[in-house]
Amino acid sequence: MQNELSKEKSLYLKQHENNPVVWQAYSEEVFEKAKQLNMPIFFSIGYSSCHWCHVMAHESFENQVAAEILNKYFIPVKIDREEFPGVDKRYQFYLHATGKRGGWPLSVFTLPDGRPFFGGTYFPPKPTHGLPAFTEIVVQLGKLYRENQNEAEKYANNFDAFMQKFTSFDGKMADLEDFDFHTASEDFSKMFDAEFGGLGNDAKFPNTPVLNAMLYYYDTDLYVRDFMNLTADMLCTSGIYDHVNGGFYRYAVDRHWTVPHFEKMLYDNAQNSVFLLEMFERTDNMLYFRVAEKTIDFILHEFNTDFGLIAAMDADSLSDDGKLIEGYYYLYSENALEPVKDMITLHEGVININDANYENYIRLEKHFDLLKDTNTREKPLKDTKIILSQNMLFCKALIKMFEVSGKDFYLEQATALMNKMRHFHMEGGRLFRINYAGEVMHHVTLEDYAYTIDALLEFLHVTKERSFMAEASKLTRTALELFTRDGLLYLDTDRTVADTFDDSMPNPIGVFTGILLNYGDALGAEDTDKILDYTADRLMKYASGHPTLFSQFMRYISK
Repeated sequence: MQNELSKEKSLYLKQHENNPVVWQAYSEEVFEKAKQLNMPIFFSIGYSSCHWCHVMAHESFENQVAAEILNKYFIPVKIDREEFPGVDKRYQFYLHATGKRGGWPLSVFTLPDGRPFFGGTYFPPKPTHGLPAFTEIVVQLGKLYRENQNEAEKYANNFDAFMQKFTSFDGKMADLEDFDFHTASEDFSKMFDAEFGGLGNDAKFPNTPVLNAMLYYYDTDLYVRDFMNLTADMLCTSGIYDHVNGGFYRYAVDRHWTVPHFEKMLYDNAQNSVFLLEMFERTDNMLYFRVAEKTIDFILHEFNTDFGLIAAMDADSLSDDGKLIEGYYYLYSENALEPVKDMITLHEGVININDANYENYIRLEKHFDLLKDTNTREKPLKDTKIILSQNMLFCKALIKMFEVSGKDFYLEQATALMNKMRHFHMEGGRLFRINYAGEVMHHVTLEDYAYTIDALLEFLHVTKERSFMAEASKLTRTALELFTRDGLLYLDTDRTVADTFDDSMPNPIGVFTGILLNYGDALGAEDTDKILDYTADRLMKYASGHPTLFSQFMRYISK
């Protein structure tokens, strides 16, 4: 076999086209080849702006010895998670089910038919911090499959049995009458970091699906209110936000939100903006409004193309001596920050604002604008793929900005973006997920349908134009044809992923359930009772993993 990635359009895949690893692109032919050769498969899943994906690539996939070991024991397959989110969801859920934390790079070892028997995320080149070396894992698992194939199959069968049990259901939507939403919400509040905001006590990801679920308790629960205010303050003043240029980084590596990983994703910036606007409506805190506005304006300026909004901006950028260094583009001298040193704190060189005060922020912003104008460094690399679902998330952010600000500009931008999506991603009631500078990838997911229908219904709400309902209705019927089997809803057209928990984006099954609950009759959606029974069962059994379902059913029962 040879490395086949030079034939691909994905920037993430092309970044690995010169690896000594004989990478194959994801396809049905891979499984056929694996079965013919009776070789297990190694799936490496990530995305172009993922910092740790680059680290593992440099340490292991560009290493000749490591590559030869991997090529010997496995068929290596490289997947851009943004092209195949259903595949990523399936294997991320495998990690969760086996008691491990998910993330990227995602490293999964499977049988020739794709059923996993071991997985993890980043593996170092040498054992460190309790992690085994990548090559050690490859050799151990490769020998396991060659010498004791039944054992590997046993691990895969155990997961199959778990999934069969997990996806079975006996609940009904009618049972929600006895479901205690308030008690379920306490499962979310157990995740709160009441001291520093956000969820958990280590790295801080915004996790807006959970924050959105908690908005329902903002007016009635003082503990929730204080937590939400603190979290919104941290989003606006900490290192996770780029105070100079605008836009949110992917996450902060520490509990205090001080030091980020510097990649910027379209979906994060869309969701964080909407959350801050929701918080502005509840608090009248102008800082929330201003950061949301600056974020949206940043995306419109930096991510916009003739085809739509691009997916991401990398964490790494070229230094003066030509090396890729994380965060290099964002470096400023302490002398440059001297005029505002009384208003900011530097944590490991990252700007954090001392006070969540709007007037102070405007003063800072004027100085930051001067810094931005003097930055002559090369900007970080951009992943220019256009992803339909993520553009629809940003359409919703633009509509929300129009509703809150009253500025027609944002509705005009939302309309222009929707029209680009119609032109390049929609044809006769069918949707296409990704556009590479005019070349469309015809693969599609429930995520694309659910987010598109949801955005169309937002346009309907704001404009009152009935044509949006007709368009949403057509897409809803198509989605039900493509993604249901035996009355259940799946994330993929192969109908292999029936349910996973929310992650950094709202679970598409949760979004689509909300569409059926609130607009099903108007959209002409028929025979959806089993879908609603199933999703109600998911909520009642696993509420803490389904904040989007929680939000949608709360919205429905609150009407």
